[in-house]
Amino acid sequence: MTDEAPVCLITGGASGIGAACVQGFAAAGYRVLFGDIQDEKGRALAAGLGEDAVYARLDVREERDFARAVQTALERWERLDCVVNNAAIAGVLGPIAEIPLDEYDYACSVVQRSVFLGLREAARAMQPRRRGSIVNVASVAGLSGGYGPHVYSACKAAVIAMTKSAALELAESGIRVNAVCPGNVETPIHTGVTDARWQERMAKIRPAHRDDQAMDRMARPEEVAAAVLWLASDAASYVTGHALTVDGGLTAGLPWRKQPAHLRELHTAKKL
Repeated sequence: MTDEAPVCLITGGASGIGAACVQGFAAAGYRVLFGDIQDEKGRALAAGLGEDAVYARLDVREERDFARAVQTALERWERLDCVVNNAAIAGVLGPIAEIPLDEYDYACSVVQRSVFLGLREAARAMQPRRRGSIVNVASVAGLSGGYGPHVYSACKAAVIAMTKSAALELAESGIRVNAVCPGNVETPIHTGVTDARWQERMAKIRPAHRDDQAMDRMARPEEVAAAVLWLASDAASYVTGHALTVDGGLTAGLPWRKQPAHLRELHTAKKL
């Protein structure tokens, strides 16, 4: 690794899409500082990736944790080229009439306010160098109703809106800001549990999710991470303010096999 290797900070990096991002960025030659509150998983992941992958405890609700993580990256490597705001939770579930305010506030602090904090600290670190890339992990739930719980969906919509707004401002400082909107991904958060039970639950819900997908399967975390890596890299040097959907055709419409019979016949007819 040379001194010129880029440096990336990734939140929620101990599992799921975050862990896939950590592995993907490290494999691409980045030096990676990643944070989470799952310390055991985070340390184990870092140990397997060598000295250029560093785990630091990072509670995305806390300003001090974000500031400390950015400062650690700057002190260790004297630069910060990319921030991936990935950390999230499914948050409070249930009917709108039954959602407690404290659980609403907690979900918003993890899913949306954390992205604001990440954007703010990234901008502060990157503006003096007049370059950098920020990628926010949003969701198809932020693009349309019906893909997630009420509060989660609202927060992800806010992430997409803030991505576009921040992109317009920070473009003048040479900083790009984009979002990735995954659909159904095989991760613990998608099952509602983060312990060893998540794989058992995934086996139960996988068939239903596959049935919704044009591609007839759920996404692998590394497929989403590949999109994040592309947006962060110079290969996407003219892309900013964009929300890239990575959903296997989920939001494109009904899978072909589920189209009404008369429409299928119409599309396959040689002439009317």
